Amino acid sequence: MRFLFFQTTLLKVFLRPLISKILICCCVLTALLEILALLDDASTILDRNLGFIGILKYVGLHLPTLLVEIMPLSVMIGGLFTLLRMALSSEIAVLRAAGLSTLNMFRYLLPGPLLLSIICIALKFWVVPPFEQELNRWWNEGATQAHATDDLHSLWFRTGSDIVRIESISHGGNILSHVTLYRRDPEGGALTATQYYENLTYENKQWVAHGTFSRINLYQNNTQAKITSEFFPPSLAVTPTEIINMTLPGIYYTPHQFREIFSGKAPLNLPKSNYFMALYAILFLPLQMAVMLLVTLPITYIPPRAGLRTPLPVYVMAAGLGIVILQGMISALGNAGSLPILLAICSGQVVAALFSLAWILRMEEK
Repeated sequence: MRFLFFQTTLLKVFLRPLISKILICCCVLTALLEILALLDDASTILDRNLGFIGILKYVGLHLPTLLVEIMPLSVMIGGLFTLLRMALSSEIAVLRAAGLSTLNMFRYLLPGPLLLSIICIALKFWVVPPFEQELNRWWNEGATQAHATDDLHSLWFRTGSDIVRIESISHGGNILSHVTLYRRDPEGGALTATQYYENLTYENKQWVAHGTFSRINLYQNNTQAKITSEFFPPSLAVTPTEIINMTLPGIYYTPHQFREIFSGKAPLNLPKSNYFMALYAILFLPLQMAVMLLVTLPITYIPPRAGLRTPLPVYVMAAGLGIVILQGMISALGNAGSLPILLAICSGQVVAALFSLAWILRMEEK
C-alpha cells in the first residue's frame, strides 16, 4: 500500500505542473500563430465585406488545427519549464537522493503527453477535418462573391482511370469553369478521348453542362484524332464537397474519408503516399510527443546553484527544434515516395530518441 501511495504521489508531483505548463504553452503559441495568420488574411476578409463576424468565424474554424499542430512543440517547451523549475528548486536533487533515476522520472512524466496525444488524435480525425473543410468552402464562397479570381483554385485530380482538370472552382465547389476530362483506357491507361465543358453546375445531385462543349476521340494508337459535335453529358463521379476538400492546402480527412480514398471510391489529387503519410503521422503522435518529452530530460542535471546561468535550456530548445526540422525533411521524402512510409514516419523520431538517450548517458558520466 505504501508503494502504491508513493507512485500516486509522484504522479501528482510530476503530472500536475507538466500538464498545466503544456496547456499554457499551447494556448500562447496558438494565439501567436493565430495572430500571424490574421495578419495575412484579415485584410482579405475585410475587403470581402465580411466584417468582424468574418474574422471571428475565420479564427474559430482555424483554431482546432493550430491547437493540434502546435501540441508536440508545446510538450517540449512545457516539459522544459517543468523540469527546469524542479531542478532549480532542488526537487530533482531530493528525488535523486531518494533513489529515483532519470528514466523513472521519464516514466512518471510520460502519461501526460500520452493522454494529450490521444486527445489530439481524436481531434485530428473527427474535429479538425470538418472545421478545415468548412473554412475552405467558406473562403471559396467569399472569393466568389467578391469576384476575387486570384483566390479561386484550379485543380487536377484522378477519378477512376480518368483525369480531370478544372481551371476555376467557385460557389463552394458547385460551379466549375473550363473543365477538361481526359478519358483513358482502364486497362492500359492510354488516352482515348478528351471532353471540354465551359461550365458545369451541380444541380439535383448531378453535374449539368452550360456553354460550349467539344470532344476529341483518338484512334489507331493515338495517331489520329477526330473532333465530334455530338454532345456527351458530363459523367463526373465527384461531389462539390470532394472537390473543395481537394483544394485544401493540407490533408485533413476523417477515418471514413481515408477509407474511401484507399479503397478507390474517392477522387485523388495527390499520390497515395501523401495520404498514407498524413494518416500515419496522426497515428504516431504518441511516439512524437514521447520523444519531444525525452529530449528535455538533460535539464534535470542542472545543479540548483547554477541558476539560469547555464546554457543547457538553450541547447535543449535547439535540439527540439532540430528534431522538428529533421522530421519535416524526412517526411518530405516519404511524401515524394522516395522512402517507405513507416521509415519516413519513424526514422526521425528514432534518431531523436537515440540522440536524447546518448545525451542523458553523457550527463550521467559527468
